Amino acid sequence: AIAVSVYIGTQSSDFDIQRSKVIAIDQQALFNYVDEYKNWEDWGPWAEEDKSIQYTYSDKTKGVGASYSWVGKDGNGKMNTVKTIQNDSIFQKISFEDSDASDIIWGFQKVKGGTKVTWRMKGKMDFMMKAFAMFSGGVENMMAPMFEKGLDNIDNILVQELKNYSVTVNGLVRKSGENYIKQSLTCKITSLTNNMGILMRNITKFADDNKITVTGAPFAIYDTYDEARGIVSFSVCLPIEQEIFTSEGSDISGGRFDSYLALKTTLKGDYSHSKKAWDKAYAEIAKKHWKENAYGK
Repeated sequence: AIAVSVYIGTQSSDFDIQRSKVIAIDQQALFNYVDEYKNWEDWGPWAEEDKSIQYTYSDKTKGVGASYSWVGKDGNGKMNTVKTIQNDSIFQKISFEDSDASDIIWGFQKVKGGTKVTWRMKGKMDFMMKAFAMFSGGVENMMAPMFEKGLDNIDNILVQELKNYSVTVNGLVRKSGENYIKQSLTCKITSLTNNMGILMRNITKFADDNKITVTGAPFAIYDTYDEARGIVSFSVCLPIEQEIFTSEGSDISGGRFDSYLALKTTLKGDYSHSKKAWDKAYAEIAKKHWKENAYGK
């Protein structure tokens, strides 16, 4: 026993494990999925081994400062995000029980056929971890299968999710008048989803900082959507209780919709299918010979 302990103690404490996989998903969509800790319950390979794991999330679950922790039969742990480079990489710290934190690094590279995602973990092993590694045939054999299974799970979930969608034309509805705040932007269509998320966080923070009562979910107003040039002009809006007026030159301004008649169309599935929803809505308008009210855009 003493000889084995001495042998384990003399082994290198450093480890560096990584695995990569090409997933047929847009780089931005894949980055956003991994960046959100609440998605980890769905794809994490450890959940298959321990159904009793309990997760606790901080108020922020994605981006820098996000964190979560867990309690399971094999021990407790926590993870937090320390740095992100949008659509390119995510840097995290993970620790188990009272062990020193290890580094988690995610890389996302656009390649032919989708995105190459790399999941890497490096750090130092304590005595117990070195013992487990030795009896498992080395740290590579002990940890690499988990990385491979996790990447396979992400692939299966996202590819299946991307395929499944439905569009329903619900018919004409009367939209009641409402006040809102908005922030507007013109950008490339390819960066629409990312910029929409940024603007949504901006106006939500603006409402919180100024104690503005929000009355519903955020929505978007599209002024132009030019596929030929690849340019979109849009506003992200947040419905509020009372009309407000901001100072001239402010990035965020107030607005109001009066009551109007609208065609409601529902998309269930990934936002990449939004064009199909728009096409189906406009086909219904043409079929019924309805005229669009330009003022209500």
